[in-house]
Amino acid sequence: MKKAVFILSLLVVLSMVFVGCFPKPKEPIKLEDGYYLYFSNSEWNFSLIPDWKFVKQDDGTYKLEISGLDLAENVPAPKNAEKVWWWKVVQITGDSSIAYGGFEKNDPSVPMDPDIAKNMDKVVFYFDPSADTTTDHKTIAGVMGDNTKDASTIYFVGSPTGWDFVEMTNGTYIVDTTKISSRTIFGPENPMGFKISLGYDHWDKTDEEKPFFFTQGHYYGVGTGNEYKYFTEGNYVMGAKVTFDPHFSKLTVEPLENISTISSVIDKIDSEGTIEATSVGVVNYKYSTYVFIQDSSRGIEVYKPYNIEDLKVGDLIYVEGSAKKYEDTYEYSLNNSATVTVLKSNIILDPEDITGIEIKDNWNYYGKLVKFKGICKEADDNYGNATFESENATIVVKNYVGKEFVEGIKYTITGVVMYNHDQLKVVPRKTSDIAAPGQIIIDGDLSDWTDYATKTVLDDADDDSKWGESNDINWLGFANDDEYLYIGAKYKASSNGFIVYVSKEGATGGATDMNFGAWPRVIQTQEGTPIHFFIASWEHGDPQLWTVDSTTTKTQHDEYIVSKTNTDPIMEVKIKLSDLGLSKGDKIKFVGTIVGGDNASAPDTTPDNPYPDGWNWNVPLTIVNMQEYTVQ
Repeated sequence: MKKAVFILSLLVVLSMVFVGCFPKPKEPIKLEDGYYLYFSNSEWNFSLIPDWKFVKQDDGTYKLEISGLDLAENVPAPKNAEKVWWWKVVQITGDSSIAYGGFEKNDPSVPMDPDIAKNMDKVVFYFDPSADTTTDHKTIAGVMGDNTKDASTIYFVGSPTGWDFVEMTNGTYIVDTTKISSRTIFGPENPMGFKISLGYDHWDKTDEEKPFFFTQGHYYGVGTGNEYKYFTEGNYVMGAKVTFDPHFSKLTVEPLENISTISSVIDKIDSEGTIEATSVGVVNYKYSTYVFIQDSSRGIEVYKPYNIEDLKVGDLIYVEGSAKKYEDTYEYSLNNSATVTVLKSNIILDPEDITGIEIKDNWNYYGKLVKFKGICKEADDNYGNATFESENATIVVKNYVGKEFVEGIKYTITGVVMYNHDQLKVVPRKTSDIAAPGQIIIDGDLSDWTDYATKTVLDDADDDSKWGESNDINWLGFANDDEYLYIGAKYKASSNGFIVYVSKEGATGGATDMNFGAWPRVIQTQEGTPIHFFIASWEHGDPQLWTVDSTTTKTQHDEYIVSKTNTDPIMEVKIKLSDLGLSKGDKIKFVGTIVGGDNASAPDTTPDNPYPDGWNWNVPLTIVNMQEYTVQ
């Protein structure tokens, strides 16, 4: 009995001890209102941690820093196939909560590799609630690239690259440094599909690699199927700059058609100093360390592009980088750190006529190709400068090309306006940019042909074409000096072309039927006058030079053309005589023709030629009249 009482008493004492030693269950912690980091794995049962609350930044976005060790200790090991943590954001307001993100196609959840995160001093999370709407959560969440599964390079993958993996600019992410990655792409067909790849530059991805493709849902998605981002048709003609911000899984696309003019870039330099900018312009001058480019507004220097050796006058280029004012001039200062992209080549710039305009302090002309007529007043000031009186204006020429000017002579001069010492000056690029009376300069102005001695010029009626005045030859001329052949023409061609055919007397090769190979037309010449080369242009496009090597072969030789211009209605071309196998005393015959498309005939010729009865657009025309010309 005593034993039973003792045992009972002991149980009572022990129960009192245990009750006193163990605390009561804690009440659930009430979270403050705000945004919290949340991790979801396959179990969907992870609780919020009060300390993992996002802090609002000055720009209205939110940021949270957590040590990698803290994450490893508090987040359960992933059980999904990819072996990653998926994180998102939960908003707490009183007793209610809203989760931003998920696992469906357009959800912005972001994966992390636990093995990488746990070894990082800190992991930085970013959140932008302003991007949220009731139907679109595509840009609200993100994380720095080095916190993702691979912590490596970002690639652009899309049709302009042939669906190859092309590394994006600044694509490798380092904590607290690079924030965005960009890629400029040029001229694809519309629509253009692409996606962004993190860390992997190959297609044969394993299952665990697949989540790390950025697709149309603005998230690191599975990267399978046709989940690509498409540009809408009509908004992507020249190209676009694609920028990816991994902080917020956000993509922006800036069509190149919308980039600022060079004039706007210069205005911004004047107001803000050194800026980051982009421009598209045509190269009008090249030196060993710099080029000048211009658009319709103004010009600017591009200093030390990495690929300067590959650039040529006439290249349309895209440049991106630091733009600034340097010793009273404006420039993109690339310093061999960036290349420029050539969008198109062989662009013909028409110089702006500044005859009679004072340019000494007129910065609207800086960096632009100009021309003027003026009388030489000072041939050389011993510093390589020549002074001209151009009507009522004084224009100084910086004579880097070593031309010997004669005082009192009137010259036509083409060059680029640059700042030299104390003022703006015209800088010719080559000696052929300078013409005195009796010289032909390729500038779209036929007036210098008037006084030229060795020439043959044909005037033609402006209403004798079978296809009307909009497809008619009005003037055609051939001239030469000791080194060059000059061809000039005044014509109209609407949805049609213009071809000047040339036969060399006594030469081998050639063909009398032009309906083969490039520029096939049902145009024939008589026996004994085979065509050996021709100049061709569609409407007033870029003139091409083709040699007719045989009755089956034509070869394009645009490199034979030294200088050219073709702006409605004037075409001028300058060709080295030796490239054509011509020398003084050689005789040639030529004919100008308006032509239709492939396998079409010619509605107008200069000199005139007879047409067969019932002639139509596809009826062969035999050329019996060609103008003779002797190289003098």
